[in-house]
This record gives sequence, C-alpha cells and structure tokens, in this order.
Amino acid sequence: MATKFHSGDIYLGNSLFANSVFVSDQGIVTSEAEFSTSEIQQVINLKGNFLSPAFRDGHTHPLFAGRESRGLDISDCLTEAELIKKLKNYSESNAAMSWLDGAVFDRSLDMDFNRATLDKAVNDKPVVLHGDDHHTLWVNSKALEVAGLLSGRLPELDSGSIDVDDDGIPTGILRDWPAMSLVMNLAPKLTLEEDVAALLWADRKLAAAGIVECFDAWIDKGMAETYLAAWQTGELSLDYTLGFRADPITFNLELPYFLEQRATLEQTQAQVRGTSIKFFADGVFGSASALVIDPYLSTGSHGQAIWPAEKFREAIALAHKNGFQIHIHAIGDAATSLCLDVLAELENFTYPPVIAHAELTDQSLLKRMTTIGVVACVQPYWAQNNGLLLSCQKHLGKERLERLYAFNDMFESGVTTVFSSDWPISSYEPSKGLAVAVNRREHSSQPRHNFAQAVSVEQAIAAYSRNVKLMLNSAETGTLELGQPFDAVLLDQNLFEVAAEHLIKTKVLATYKAGKEIFRANL
Repeated sequence: MATKFHSGDIYLGNSLFANSVFVSDQGIVTSEAEFSTSEIQQVINLKGNFLSPAFRDGHTHPLFAGRESRGLDISDCLTEAELIKKLKNYSESNAAMSWLDGAVFDRSLDMDFNRATLDKAVNDKPVVLHGDDHHTLWVNSKALEVAGLLSGRLPELDSGSIDVDDDGIPTGILRDWPAMSLVMNLAPKLTLEEDVAALLWADRKLAAAGIVECFDAWIDKGMAETYLAAWQTGELSLDYTLGFRADPITFNLELPYFLEQRATLEQTQAQVRGTSIKFFADGVFGSASALVIDPYLSTGSHGQAIWPAEKFREAIALAHKNGFQIHIHAIGDAATSLCLDVLAELENFTYPPVIAHAELTDQSLLKRMTTIGVVACVQPYWAQNNGLLLSCQKHLGKERLERLYAFNDMFESGVTTVFSSDWPISSYEPSKGLAVAVNRREHSSQPRHNFAQAVSVEQAIAAYSRNVKLMLNSAETGTLELGQPFDAVLLDQNLFEVAAEHLIKTKVLATYKAGKEIFRANL
C-alpha cells in the first residue's frame, strides 16, 4: 500500500523540508507521480506534528541493558539508608535468589562505597552493584569471597584495579573489566530464552524512542547467538551491527569465532551484521584510568593502557586485514593519539575506523582524525554538569573538565561526528541527547557545560541519522530523500521551531522502518 504523509512539518534531512512525503508499497520514499499510479493508497494526516529521519544509535549495549532490566533498580537510592533498605527488602522477597544484581549507583553520592555497607543489607549471597559509568562494580564480602579475593594474594592484572584498604584487603570496589570480570564471570548465566526476551525488551524500548538501527559495542561469545535467535522469532524490529569485543589475552584465539559469526549472521539479510571488532585503548576518567597526556591531579599517573602497545597494533592490523571495521574505545587524549598512530599505518579501510567517546581532544587530534578519515562516535547526553561529569573533576581539574565533549569543534574540523547513548550507561532516548547537545545541559537549573561546544539542531539530527549511515559505510543516506527507505520518526514538536529549553520535552509519537510502523504511542 502506497502512503502519503501530509499536514505536518516534514524534515527530509540535508537541510531539505517538504509539505508532504510519499512512500511506495515497498517502503521507499517516492514521488507524487509514482504514488498517484499506485493501485492501493492511504493518506495519513500528521495533524501538525513533526516528521524527521529516524534516529540511529552509533554505540550502545541493548543486550546488556535488557539483562540489567531483570535485576534490581537502585538508581533512586540517594542515601546509604535507602540503598540498604532496598537491598534487604529485595533479598528477603526473593529468598531463592542466589545472586543479587543491581544498577546503577551514582558514584558522586556521599556514601561509604565499601563492602561493609552492602554487608549490612545482605551477607549470605553475592551482591553486585553497577556504577553509573559501568566501569565500576561495588560488591559485598560474599561476592569477594566467591571470587577468591579475600583468600590472600590478589591476582596480577594487566589493566583495571581492585581497591584495597590500608591492610591490603579489597574494599569491594572493582574498576574496569579485567577486575570486574573476576566477579562477573561467576554470575549465573541466563538461558537462551531469557537472553532473547531481554534483547527483545530492549528492541521495543529503542523503537519507542524513535530508533531504527543500533551498533552494539560489546559482543562476547554467546551474544551473537542471542541476536540470531531473536531474529529467528520474527519479533526483532531494528537493524543491528555487532562489535565483537577484542580481549588482549584471547583475541587471536577468538578471531575464528568472529569470522564464523560474521558469516552465520549473513542469513539475517543484513538485519544483524557482525562486521566490527571493538577494542579498548584505555579506561575512564572516573577511575583515573583513561590515558591522558598531562597527569591526573589525584594520582599523578597518566592512566592505564588496556593493551601492550605492540600487541594493540598487531591485533588492529589483523582485524583490518580480515575486513572488520575497527571500533576503538578511547577516552583520554593520549589514548586518542595512540589510536591515530595505529590507524595511520593502515590503508584501504572496508569501513571507516571509529574512535568511540573521544572525550578529551584538541585541534591537532581532530585534524588528524579528519586526515585519516576517523569517525568520532560520541555521547551527547554526557555533556552536562551532573554527577557523572563532576565526579571526574578531582582527577582532571576544572580546566580539562571544561574541555570535554568538544562537539562543535568536531563538526567545524570536518570530523564525521556520530551521536550515541552507550546505554545502559545513560538514557537511550535520542531526544534527550539532542537536547543536551544543543543546550549543554539537561535542566535549566544546571550551569551549562562549555556552551561554546553546543551544536545546532540540524547537526544533532544528522549525527543521529545520516552520520551513522556514513559510519557504517551504508549505501543508504539516513534521510527521507527520494529513493531512500522510509525510516522516520514522528515527534510532537518541531525541533527547529521550539524554544531550545523545551527540546528535552520532545515525545515520540511513532516510528517507521522501511515504511512499516514499528511503534505507535498510546495517546
């Protein structure tokens, strides 16, 4: 059935607007003349609402978010007393549960982040709480005991860290994956059916936010199988590109698995693609583990590399040789510089290489990114003065903190800039990320974070749509121009005309993917 959309504000992308848009029965944007020749037609009145290219998320973790949703939500616990009470009640109400998992705790709150605090609530089963940066775990004594971390000498880690007290005993805080995995690898595993249900839950959430396509930036063994099983149900709505996680210890052993899964996923006819490998160059600012050129004020160190330098080069070159897209977590300026050194040695990229986060940059780094053709995949929702950001000031100092998230500089330098959420670290809703990118704050009560780095509404929409397609080297443009798939989102207000401070109130009314409605709000 061919469709005409009219009587609303319609943005096609690429600075183009229209009074109406026509969609063929194959879900492709077509001309009015072609529409008029269709045997079956329908006309949809937009009732003055705003139609725009659908959103895409360039770096997120839907399966992790779905798994996390099955646990205890502790995000509303602002005091130790509230947290202890909620953990205790949850444990007592789920007496048969052998493991208590909760998310997320705000690392900037005034709490004693020690295992003893959690022991007051639950001491007979492991308690594992995820920090708001998802690079920090807070666990109780039982979790440390089960992981063998209270039995004497601690394991030596190539990266990551285990916080200890003055007596050398773990406090219950584990930083970055090599340390976190000592506990997380022992967590009860979901069945495939449970995992599929978790992914489909996330898929519905994303569709309701106006999203039609995502890049899942952490795929370990078993997770690609979950995507395939979800696709086989026929209920998976979005398109997904998967980034297989490269581990410094096991990468060469796991590369055949990545290749096998890439081939296996071809049966999904591009709805799920296994075409990327995700590398970690460094940690995060909250743990003073991101690689920085100037030392941290708190520790005097320059952060921590995840890979030995030569092994990092060899692994990336091998992934490139096998035709994978290179997608690298690099937060500090020294990490971004290291990545550019490595990428500059490679040629003939199948897909443009991606540096995810790129939180601390300068003009010289951005110029190098443009020259090499590196995509910056950033998280606009983080560019606000909240606990997640301000908790890093003790490490970075005010001047460096203010320089973070230089989105305007990225656009002005010609860097292909992609917006994303890194969900579940922060909100999966692009309307919120867009509002913060434009305003450099979420609420009017917040002081703006470096307003000189704000972007325009048009730039933000492009970063959530067209630029993601560029990142994925797609033949499609992510716009609503002639010949393109009708991937669109219907919003309750015109993003170009509403006052900037009201952007945060934007609601998604409907989401279309290739002409098919995959979400409709209940009004």
